[in-house]
Amino acid sequence: MQIKRAFLVSILVVGIVLSAAVFVGFQGYKDTLYEHEQQGVDHTAAHVASALETQLSSLQRTVSIAATNPEVAAHGSTEQRRALEAFVERSEFAGVSVIAANGTMTNIVSNVSAERRAALVGSDFSDRAYFKRALNGTTYVSDPVEADSGNHIITVSTPIYRDGRVVGTMNAAFHLSEEEFFGSLATGLEADQRLALYGRDGTPIYATGPGVSAEFERDITVQEIGWTVSVREGPGSVQSTIRTVTFVQVGSITAVLAILAAFGWRLYRLSIAQLSRLLGGFRRLEDGQYGTRIELHDSEEWQQVETGFNRLSDAIETARSERIARERELRRERDRFEALFEGVPEPVVAVEITDEATILRDANEAFETTFGYAVEDVAGEDVNDLIVPEDASAVAEAEAVDEQAAAGAQITRQVRREARDGVREFLFRSAPIDGDADDLSRQFGVYVDITDRNEYETRLREQRDNLDTLNQVLRHDVRNDLQLVTAYADLLSDLCEKRDAGEESEERAYLRKITESATHAVELTETARNMADVMLADETERRPMRLRTALESELENLRSETDAVVVTEGTVPDVTVSANDILGSVFRNLLTNAVQHNDKDVPEVRVSATVDGDVVRVRVADNGPGIPDGRKEQIFGKGEKGLESGGTGLGLYLVQALVDTYGGDVWVEDRESSPSGGSGEDSSDDPEGAVFVVELPLAE
Repeated sequence: MQIKRAFLVSILVVGIVLSAAVFVGFQGYKDTLYEHEQQGVDHTAAHVASALETQLSSLQRTVSIAATNPEVAAHGSTEQRRALEAFVERSEFAGVSVIAANGTMTNIVSNVSAERRAALVGSDFSDRAYFKRALNGTTYVSDPVEADSGNHIITVSTPIYRDGRVVGTMNAAFHLSEEEFFGSLATGLEADQRLALYGRDGTPIYATGPGVSAEFERDITVQEIGWTVSVREGPGSVQSTIRTVTFVQVGSITAVLAILAAFGWRLYRLSIAQLSRLLGGFRRLEDGQYGTRIELHDSEEWQQVETGFNRLSDAIETARSERIARERELRRERDRFEALFEGVPEPVVAVEITDEATILRDANEAFETTFGYAVEDVAGEDVNDLIVPEDASAVAEAEAVDEQAAAGAQITRQVRREARDGVREFLFRSAPIDGDADDLSRQFGVYVDITDRNEYETRLREQRDNLDTLNQVLRHDVRNDLQLVTAYADLLSDLCEKRDAGEESEERAYLRKITESATHAVELTETARNMADVMLADETERRPMRLRTALESELENLRSETDAVVVTEGTVPDVTVSANDILGSVFRNLLTNAVQHNDKDVPEVRVSATVDGDVVRVRVADNGPGIPDGRKEQIFGKGEKGLESGGTGLGLYLVQALVDTYGGDVWVEDRESSPSGGSGEDSSDDPEGAVFVVELPLAE
């Protein structure tokens, strides 16, 4: 019933609102019509006033210009009369007179008789308003005076100056004819408009027709002459339109209400009645009557709702059955979880963090094995009192862990705990049990014993320190002693050469062997030092290194220290690679290897470098005996980590180690199949030898 009542109220409100909107809209249109008509009357009145002012201003200018003729100022003279006659002949004025400054008329040109003219000349006109205004320096238009003919006459008076002094007035009479003067003013009137002109005192001057019942009116006073322009318009111009608009307004409101009533009735039949049946079905579902059926008619949409409701009723029953089944499955999952909880090899605890303590609620069997507490004996106690050592640092660390866990952090950190066999180190991880962000008090904790791993890492650090010490000894003490041996051997060789007068002796041969062995030992210490640096280095120590600087420096050293022919094919790219300070050792060992293991009388080494995408490849080609395919993998001593390497020596092993550290690669190719210098073929005529290829990543 509430829906029906709300529906009826809604239809009523909508009807009122729509009717009001239609009424207001049409009423606004009526107001616009009246406003438009009033604007038309205002515009006509303004236009007539402007035209009247323009015509009278033209008459004033005509008289003012004529008064500037010196002959007009010659009172009573023949010249004055001729000037006045010429003025009347050339202008539209009917007559003109001159009145001296003392008020005496001195001349007149008009269509009056000779007797009348004689009577006027010499008469006193000082009391006339137009004379007084003109004598004061103003060009004045008098009020219209009705003549015997019925027309109105106005007098335009203007001062006459001589030597800058007013000596009289020139007074021109103008007939206001209805056809010529007033007719031009009425040309802009609309059919229903009436024009009337009034003088300064309100005397009617002109009207286009009889008076009308004015619905619209506008009066404008022409300031220059004081005349009033009045335009009137009756209601007939808008009455027919207003009647039409009113009929349309009433019809529109009636149509809106009829359509709304029909729509409301149709909507009630199609929706409200069906909705009542649907709500009844939902109420039965609320009462637990699952499987309830409803029947809805009239439209395809309501039939779809009927089908949907009936399916929903069936689905609720199905969901209820499935919920019961899921609850059984959850119980089984919980049982499996408890079995998993007990089967984890690391100690696992379930705790509840409160403001006072971290209460142990459960633990697995590994907890009892590791810490020596049976769960049934210690459940409900503070777990920190059981397994946290008594020293202050361990207690503070345990409190910090509890605070972070209670704040929602998932903790992974190294802790010390009191185990069955003493204090041991554990990797502790925690996580909320329920995953509920609003309740983080219940937590899981897993303890992974890392005591043995930490001890192993400690031994590794000690070995690293020992290796670093060995590196320092090789770098300074052993190298310095070997350099002293080499120096003294060179001195003895020089003494023997002087003694034997340049002839070869057995002592000099022994000294040469000593020098060669010592030099080789120095090179070996250099390689060992670099190997130690590689083993002690961290990947984070890599930084951009200029390839051209490192490679060209080693090429210059090879040229100065050996008789080999060293050729650089093309230009070494000026790029930076990701390496460290011993990048040059890679190229030094490859270049030295190319010369030392060369069986030619004159060793030849060809070097090229090319950039390919985000890597650069450096090729070192020699003209030696080459390397069999079966040894190309073994030559770098892969799988060996000491001086007993099965490769050709520590030099190539160091190359492999350094390049791996830089994130690159190194391999060997046959010279006859290796591209060189970017041409795709070796430029040497002799295809013998090997090519070592080093690929390094470009620095970012």
